[in-house]
Amino acid sequence: MSTQIQLWLNEGRMNLSGFYRTEYHDGLHNLSRDYWTKVFEEHSDAAIARVSDLLHEATLQADGCMVLGAKTPRKVKFRGSRKYAYQFVHTVLGAILASYEDVVRHTCHNRNCIRPDHLIGGTRADNYQDEQERQYLGR
Repeated sequence: MSTQIQLWLNEGRMNLSGFYRTEYHDGLHNLSRDYWTKVFEEHSDAAIARVSDLLHEATLQADGCMVLGAKTPRKVKFRGSRKYAYQFVHTVLGAILASYEDVVRHTCHNRNCIRPDHLIGGTRADNYQDEQERQYLGR
């Protein structure tokens, strides 16, 4: 798993190094996007280090999920803001300017999972649809 973690971290570094403000950045800014912009531009090395710590701390379960051992999703404090660990991992590795409307979806349906390839971005409507499908399939 250590090799896979290094691949995810390298991809995250590449994504962060390619981050730039588009011509629409200032018109679309809000507190959330401003926070992530500052993280990506000024604290990307520290953010990757925190993601690395989280991924190495996580326990690999039989179903492939990587969890941090809590009954509820762990929160991470970074640069004055608290985020769920899965949100932090997904947003940093993808260099995604997340807004309040954005959610991180779990393809594994395990909110404690922080495994990057189990996490995808989406909307609240997508998340609701995922939950409906999960219940319909009896998971």
